[in-house]
Amino acid sequence: MKMRTALVAALAATALTACGTTDAPTDAAPEPAGSGAAAITVTDARGKEVTLDAPATDVVTLEWSSTDYVTTLGVQPVGVADVDGYGLWSSAGELGEGVTDVGVRTEPSIESVAGLEPDLILADEGSIPEDAMEQMERIAPVVVLKGATADGLVELVKSNQATVGTLLGKEAEAEQLAADFDATVEQARATIASAGKEGTPFVLTYPYAEANSITFRVHAAGSSPSAVGELIGLTDAWSEAGDPVYGLASSDVEGLTNLPDDTEFLYWVDSTTEDPVETVLADNAVWTGLPFVEAGRVHPAADGIWLYGGTVSLGQLAQDIATEVTSD
Repeated sequence: MKMRTALVAALAATALTACGTTDAPTDAAPEPAGSGAAAITVTDARGKEVTLDAPATDVVTLEWSSTDYVTTLGVQPVGVADVDGYGLWSSAGELGEGVTDVGVRTEPSIESVAGLEPDLILADEGSIPEDAMEQMERIAPVVVLKGATADGLVELVKSNQATVGTLLGKEAEAEQLAADFDATVEQARATIASAGKEGTPFVLTYPYAEANSITFRVHAAGSSPSAVGELIGLTDAWSEAGDPVYGLASSDVEGLTNLPDDTEFLYWVDSTTEDPVETVLADNAVWTGLPFVEAGRVHPAADGIWLYGGTVSLGQLAQDIATEVTSD
């Protein structure tokens, strides 16, 4: 459970800090040509125009969502923040054995990044502390992406994927990924409809245990599961608002009594950790008395699916939700 609890803390963090190695490279920042025929200019989440001489080939990604974007476009990053974690939590894009780990997402190593001599660094807002941004930009152009929003998440993810496609010279591939996602959504929606489950209330939660108690991180309206669920014909079972970025709320077991009786209750699991629903809650009278628990509408879900990833991850999520909701 330690890794999963740490993940929740990482999602809640509003600022990330660099690791102990912060010596800035002595060379000046690379100067983009800007006027060449192959020059590429994008405007990132900071509102800053970033120009590359040519499509990037040696990319460092400082957040798993960026790693998703790059790998699913068919490019192997030279460096990734938290390689092992990405391999555990995402199956959308596979990392090769030669990829260098540049530190955890909360502590990217400037020295490790510099040693790779990348031609592009991809980050989320907050991936690079403000006092370290200048150092990173001396290494290579930095493009900062907005990682999540509870207001138009799918559109944001498609936009990010397109931006990364432009930076890598993979525009056609990015367009195809968007089209593939739309097709996957339609297939999942058809699965829901054929099972007579249209309009069914559902929720995807993230349970984590502390001592003998359990807390649920609830994916509320606007969150990744909510946005995908709406697209495939489901409705939100959880009525309270979540945070404005990830759409996350929190609840104890008693709070789940407010869910509709016919809720399809999904909870995020991974195959490497103990399942708290089957252990901590096994003898909890409030839990076992919930109507959707009694009816067997409780489903482990999203193993190996990064909920905050690119269109491939969101497509996996759509398929998984449809499968679980129609399994009873």
